[in-house]
Amino acid sequence: MLRQTEEPVSDFLEDWPKHYYEQEDPQKRREYLKKYLSLHPESADDIRREELLQKRFDFSGRETVDLFIRAWMMIRIMENDKVGFLNRKSLEKRLREQMEQLCIGNRPDDILVREWRDFARKYFIICCDSGSYRKAAFGLFSISEEKTALKLARETDLVTRIIPSRLNLEEEFVVFRDTVVDLYCSLLKDGEEFWQKYMNS
Repeated sequence: MLRQTEEPVSDFLEDWPKHYYEQEDPQKRREYLKKYLSLHPESADDIRREELLQKRFDFSGRETVDLFIRAWMMIRIMENDKVGFLNRKSLEKRLREQMEQLCIGNRPDDILVREWRDFARKYFIICCDSGSYRKAAFGLFSISEEKTALKLARETDLVTRIIPSRLNLEEEFVVFRDTVVDLYCSLLKDGEEFWQKYMNS
């Protein structure tokens, strides 16, 4: 279902920062970045990269938590919240809190866009590899790769457009949405076709 990717190399300093993003373990990624910055302390891009690493990951517990994924899921569960006069402000506050966690709303730089692509790639791979994500009818059977791809497309549209539009915040999501949709199309086999099929349905 996913396109083939290159195997990561052992020397992460080679062709930096490509191999930094290939490292899946956030702890090791932090170590790599710390080492690289010790060699290149004036690198503005990597100072920014370190800032986003600390923003994205919570290293305080026994297991590192990806706070970008958590924020995505918190927006996702707002699907069934109906917006009304009495709860509009509270719902907007909840959404803006997750936007802040995802760094949505300010003018994004190239480093942030790269971090968004990395987070989306990780999340989509988790979903495509997850048996529970690919279940239907109360978990009785697995759905096809195409239906999984369309399910993921709908979730992407829900988080990046539909839910924000209910609170008139869709404009602030435009760059984030474009980044995630582009990643979806490039990561999944026939991703562009699946995305167009979803949008035309």
